Amino acid sequence: MTHSQTPFEPQNPTFNAAVPAAGGLSNSSTVARGTANCVTNLLAKLQIASEAVAETPAERPEKDAENRLAVVRLGIATSLFYALRTKHPATAAHGLRVALFCSSWAEQMGLDHDLRDRIEVGALLHDVGKIGIPDRILRKPGKLTVDEQLVMDTCPDVGCDILQGCTADPDLLDIVRYCNVWYDSRRDGETPRGEALPLGARMLAIADAFDAMTTEHVYRPAMSRDRALAELVRGSGTQFDPDLVHDFSRLLEARPEILQGSMVHRWLQQLRPEDSQAFWTGTANVAVGKSHRTKEVVRRETLFNQRLLSTLKDGVAFTDGEGNVSQWNVAMERLTDLPAEAIIGKQWSAAALRMRDTDRDRDDETICPLQECFRTGEAVRRAMIIEAVGTDPVSVHVEVAPVHGERPGSHGTVIVVHDLSDREHLERRLDTLHQQTRLDGLTRVANRAHFDTTLEELVAATAAGGPTFALVICDLDHFKRINDTFGHPAGDEALKVFANVLRSQSRDGDLVARYGGEEFLLLANACDNATGAKRAEVLRQTLESTPIEALGGECITASFGVTEYQSGDSAETVLARADRALLKAKDNGRNRVVQLGLGKMSEVAEPAHRAGWFDWLIGGDEAVATKVDILTPVPIDLVIEKLRGFIADHHAEIVNVAENQLSLKVVSGSSPGGRRRVDHKISFHAVLTLSEAQKDELLTENATPGCSTKVHLELKPIRNRDRRRRELKDAVQQLVASFRCYLMGEIINRVD
Repeated sequence: MTHSQTPFEPQNPTFNAAVPAAGGLSNSSTVARGTANCVTNLLAKLQIASEAVAETPAERPEKDAENRLAVVRLGIATSLFYALRTKHPATAAHGLRVALFCSSWAEQMGLDHDLRDRIEVGALLHDVGKIGIPDRILRKPGKLTVDEQLVMDTCPDVGCDILQGCTADPDLLDIVRYCNVWYDSRRDGETPRGEALPLGARMLAIADAFDAMTTEHVYRPAMSRDRALAELVRGSGTQFDPDLVHDFSRLLEARPEILQGSMVHRWLQQLRPEDSQAFWTGTANVAVGKSHRTKEVVRRETLFNQRLLSTLKDGVAFTDGEGNVSQWNVAMERLTDLPAEAIIGKQWSAAALRMRDTDRDRDDETICPLQECFRTGEAVRRAMIIEAVGTDPVSVHVEVAPVHGERPGSHGTVIVVHDLSDREHLERRLDTLHQQTRLDGLTRVANRAHFDTTLEELVAATAAGGPTFALVICDLDHFKRINDTFGHPAGDEALKVFANVLRSQSRDGDLVARYGGEEFLLLANACDNATGAKRAEVLRQTLESTPIEALGGECITASFGVTEYQSGDSAETVLARADRALLKAKDNGRNRVVQLGLGKMSEVAEPAHRAGWFDWLIGGDEAVATKVDILTPVPIDLVIEKLRGFIADHHAEIVNVAENQLSLKVVSGSSPGGRRRVDHKISFHAVLTLSEAQKDELLTENATPGCSTKVHLELKPIRNRDRRRRELKDAVQQLVASFRCYLMGEIINRVD
């Protein structure tokens, strides 16, 4: 999807959102409007939960699944889905994901069968109107003009015109027609608004926006789930139904694996073919599951070509005769910082890819090598520079060669990008990694000691302004059963296979390590939360489809927890948060991926402070507490859910719970000095007071007062000897930043 296809653009991308708890459609602000006793009960649950935590040490198959899902769900209207996928595969895939979101959500809400069917079908075909959008607009990688955006805005009406050819169901058509209408619409009076909008359209708008924000685009990387939820909360009451936003948030808190398992099972096995004909005119029946599907035979040459492209160190891309990208290998992803899913189907554009000629200034117009190749019909070779985001420019050599066949004309082009930058540092790190003393003896990946050192280095580099990184922690499911059934040698072989899968999917600069037993880690440098979760999903699918000879040809599965560095993190908190995500994946049924954390979107500048900030550090003997007001756009019950995560990850100790107040003992470390490790840490007494945000404290005019929470935070060092240390300022900043990230909030007032 291009940016014009994104139904929701974040208005203030300064912080991320949480993944809240499940439940049916209910008044989500009830707890937030409760009395102090309600808050006390919630905090008491928080204390019980924290104590419990402390005690608990490939492309073809995907398309085939899309075909089956579409046929079962759409019946004779399947051709519409196929037509949309032929026109623009990314849009069809987006519709399928949104439909699965809505299906799981409708099941959780307990909606009746007919309404749920309409919502699912409407979600699957809500973008069918894009069949009528010109390719020059649909595949444009850059920003759209005003006229082009107006053309994109006609998609719902065009979609209804297309659907009216095969259905007269008014409720289904209304879901498609109004799915992009704002909840608090300012348009003409004929457009419904608020509760007058169909429930399916209001649900579809939220699921559509969430998937758009968590999907990679050329112009914007995918957001983490928490960040996307925060933006949904910001738009509640204006663009989205506020009650549905909080209900959707709670669903994702309890069921982060929403796209897996139960919904696909319902669509493929529980639905009857005759159910799919209910909306559509005509008498044709689709025999789903009865016709034999011939499995496509993959040519051996194709397998070799795919393997070659994935292992090449040079970036390789294929385009068709119109310049649309059809292939994008891993090395090209690394060089351009653009994943394949964001660029395939778009037109190649040197400007959109931030590429310029070496001998031209930044403001000079670059002649696109692809267009020059099309114009001359000859291969084009040129030295260029890629302006990588957040890093130094990368010098590359670009070669664009036309592909000719027996017939006149060009079938397309092959583009090869060779990295010319200095890679000595990377080679030194790889040599160090392979030193015998830093390898695990069984699996030959890095051992725990090397991982701990590398994690500390990455945290320090990222905190100093370097690129972010993601941590994936994974654990084999039911490993004891493997040892008991097949023996320990077979278990060792399973560990080796798991390590090889991780190693085969790693990239330059990544670190694969065995942490202990059947637990492994992937430290992905220059990788954000959303990308880390997608890479973990690829690992999960690869492992469950890899037969192991020592297990009689059976496959094994693993659970994955993913997180990303965020402000205020230490190596310990990053690892603890990833481990918490892993435990959640196991609790929710194993063989799944769960991501936690705000991610790199949390990196914002500190607000301006008044003169004399931290003057007390070098002043008298009396300690003055740091007081901070943090405003978060979620109700109190979800704030408490996030505090549970903070307490678990920081190993904080709950001192007292009274009414709407929580007292903690928490440790912050920022100083490299001191001979003992304890000298690096400073213990704080933290008091958090929770209250509903008043209307004059809200960050936006349209924010809902009952759904926002103000947290008043007071920090004070516990030991007298810490009150005059020069490292105290950094330790306080680290804790404040960490609280802000976990609470998904903004600092609105600070007194030191």
